[in-house]
Amino acid sequence: MNNSAKISRPEVLKILCILTFIGSGLSILSNIVMFLSIDIIRELYTNGSFEFMLESLDGETFEILIMTNRSYFGFQILGLAGAIFGAYKMWNLKKIGFHIYTISQIILIILTQIFLPDLPFPFFEVMISLVFITIYARSLKVMN
Repeated sequence: MNNSAKISRPEVLKILCILTFIGSGLSILSNIVMFLSIDIIRELYTNGSFEFMLESLDGETFEILIMTNRSYFGFQILGLAGAIFGAYKMWNLKKIGFHIYTISQIILIILTQIFLPDLPFPFFEVMISLVFITIYARSLKVMN
């Protein structure tokens, strides 16, 4: 009988990884849609087809987003994929995953500042990232 104790994944780590898989996965999907259809969206916008939506949305923010360079969405996809890969590594209790995830989150925030400088600073996104990074960091002691 083997007496070596297997390290189990803490519940909080499971929850955070699942939230990262879901949130980043959905964000990847929306960025793929934007990357593939940004020209169509721009044309519909310039033709006035989005007037009904702009009453409930901040039209200026929407315009800034759809007028950005298509590569923004491609870089977002890569950054989000890095976050998912980091979470996957942490799910498997590998410390490198924490570093990949953290770097990916920093890159995602920097990308927004580079490509969308006219938007307000993303304080909410930064706070969520800091909360996730802090809680992930607490699980580092069980990772190798």
